[in-house]
Amino acid sequence: MSLYDRDYMRSGDAPESTNSRRAIWELIAVNAILYLLFARPGSELFSKLALHCSRELFYPWQLLTAGFLHSDFSHILFNMWGLYLFGSLVLPHIGRNKFYWLYVIGVLTGNIIFLATGWGANSLLIGASGAVCAVMMAAAMLEPDKKFFMIFMPFTPLKTSTLVICYTILEVLMQISGAQGGVSHLAHLAGFISGYIAIKLWCKNQLIWDPLRRKGKTPRPSHTEYVNPENTNFNNSGKSVSPAELDALLDKVSREGINSLSEYELSRLRQAREEMRGK
Repeated sequence: MSLYDRDYMRSGDAPESTNSRRAIWELIAVNAILYLLFARPGSELFSKLALHCSRELFYPWQLLTAGFLHSDFSHILFNMWGLYLFGSLVLPHIGRNKFYWLYVIGVLTGNIIFLATGWGANSLLIGASGAVCAVMMAAAMLEPDKKFFMIFMPFTPLKTSTLVICYTILEVLMQISGAQGGVSHLAHLAGFISGYIAIKLWCKNQLIWDPLRRKGKTPRPSHTEYVNPENTNFNNSGKSVSPAELDALLDKVSREGINSLSEYELSRLRQAREEMRGK
């Protein structure tokens, strides 16, 4: 297979640029449409899609659909803002399909935990908070040093990893104390856990920070430290890209996406393309 037989090399260097947020906007659009048009609180459709902890009102699909419903404007605003903010850090690392799955896994895990702990009670759960928490954890593991200014701490930027640690501790304390009634802190914690497990499985070689790892951050590999599965040695001497090196690069793109390549690896891929054009 030649370089141009690969779909992601037929137009530009990647199917989506690193800054592409298409998957995020699609999820936001689904949430917004359901909120604005089809599933306002009190409607019959809303009742069928929201997650109820009662035998009479529970339907299996509610475990998923409840993650796309919101009670009011502030509820959807903060959830979608969090999805956009942290999802923009995660999407380039895992790609569009896995990002969808991360959202779904966060929703399902949070809702299942809520259902398991509240079954039989007269309670209802809606919102994408479990999914957003899963995305937050993924962002912390993949981009732990990105800094955010918080509304309640306007002059002290927090790193992604620190933010997730603080938020997790806060959720645990709120769950234990029973404060802020009407919020499922267990669903949030379940989202963090599911996000951790998913990224741990999907991105073993890309993790920069692991909250359960005693040594803390895993050193980010430099551009010249990448070794392909067949132990082909890369070099930056300016020599032509060998077929073995090109195959290793393309295999990595196939496995992890074009955005998993370092700047050095991208430069080698571009060089290979130019060499093939010159033949």
